[in-house]
Amino acid sequence: MTKQLSTISPTRTNAHSKSIGDEIDDILATLVRVLGKQAIADITKKSVRTVQRWIDSKPASIGDTDQKVLRDTFMIYTLLSEADGDHTVRAWFLGMNPVLDDLSPIEVLVEGRARAVSAAARAFVNGA
Repeated sequence: MTKQLSTISPTRTNAHSKSIGDEIDDILATLVRVLGKQAIADITKKSVRTVQRWIDSKPASIGDTDQKVLRDTFMIYTLLSEADGDHTVRAWFLGMNPVLDDLSPIEVLVEGRARAVSAAARAFVNGA
């Protein structure tokens, strides 16, 4: 079932726009600042050393698959950060989540299930 454009919340639209419009270097820097290098390494299934190489190279040399994972994670971050501060967003990503069968959002992202994490983020923002 496809939602009508008029029913999509402005926050979701803004989060999506930022995730596709921002430079990957900026996305990476924000995610590392909020979640840490280890979390980004886990989500992308890369080493912390690789994440550090991405940070050190300008522009970052990140493959398409990893860019997709980072952009998906950034969209979720943006959705949450428009409702709460970075401390809460970090705790949300790291902690158990009842919507995700008590797995942390990071664990679910590692499994490649960004849509499930996005739905859990929307539920959190909407107070569910």
